[in-house]
Amino acid sequence: MAEALTRWQEGLNRIQSAPFHLFTVDNNSDVGVPSAVGAELYAPSYWGFINSIFLPTVVFYTMLWFAVYACVQYNCWLSWQEGIKRKRLLNLTTSLIHSTISGLYLFAFFCYNTKLMFAAPLHYYSYLDSQIITLSIGYFFYDGIDLVLNDKLSISTGVLLFHHVASIYVLSTAVLSKKFLLYAYWAMLMEVSSIFLHTRSILHISKLSTTSMIGFSKVISYLNLFSFIIFRGFVQFFLFGWAWVNYDHIHFVYKCIAFGGGFCFAVINVSLLLRILHSDGFLLSSVVSQDSNCRSSGRPPGGQRVQQLVGKCGQVGKEGAS
Repeated sequence: MAEALTRWQEGLNRIQSAPFHLFTVDNNSDVGVPSAVGAELYAPSYWGFINSIFLPTVVFYTMLWFAVYACVQYNCWLSWQEGIKRKRLLNLTTSLIHSTISGLYLFAFFCYNTKLMFAAPLHYYSYLDSQIITLSIGYFFYDGIDLVLNDKLSISTGVLLFHHVASIYVLSTAVLSKKFLLYAYWAMLMEVSSIFLHTRSILHISKLSTTSMIGFSKVISYLNLFSFIIFRGFVQFFLFGWAWVNYDHIHFVYKCIAFGGGFCFAVINVSLLLRILHSDGFLLSSVVSQDSNCRSSGRPPGGQRVQQLVGKCGQVGKEGAS
């Protein structure tokens, strides 16, 4: 045990002193779990979901998020009458709590272990560090159950459920295989963007963006767009690039997760970005000057064309999806 810990620490020190590379083949098995060496070359086993401590931990975190929601329900938005809008505000507030906890933790980890994040997305593993991922799995279970029980069946609900199921699958694979933990960290960095996304949604639904917090709402809209580009756009670029560089060093199932799952999340993010740009006036403002010409020529005005474009890209009913 002591020898393995020493080897793990030496591996971390070696990575910190090595030159930085944006994309590199991850051969840093010394910072992983000795019993999981070579596991990335075989299909993942999911038996651990039911015959290990993983399932009770997920159940605990799921119940914890229901408890968080109950606290939010009894302490927030009390002036609002029971109804769809209050329910939406309560759910978004719970989502904001999750995004703040996970996003800030992962961003701090990234800043403190930048070289490690780029060098060892595949091999690095620590049980304590895996808990933030398991906490998020519990959140996605909670929110998925809440969607099924309380939301009407629609395209946007279906997209969100797909997002949650895919997230649970990908994150569970990382925890159960004891591989790809930092790859999951990279994916969950999108929660930093969700902090501003949820805040923006809360301001809009509560009408605070048009009353007492107009200036703050404007700042949030710009921060939301900036963080979206960095923590969703760049993160997905890195995940695709890393998977391509390490293509010959992982099993086919992991390749499908990286490229197939990555493509699905990219479509969701592009659709969400278009909705944000349109809703906040960034797309509309660029075509307003053409509206008079469009009307005279019989073509639909810019706003309608943007709505048609966004409609074709699909809907994400809950703008806080990560």
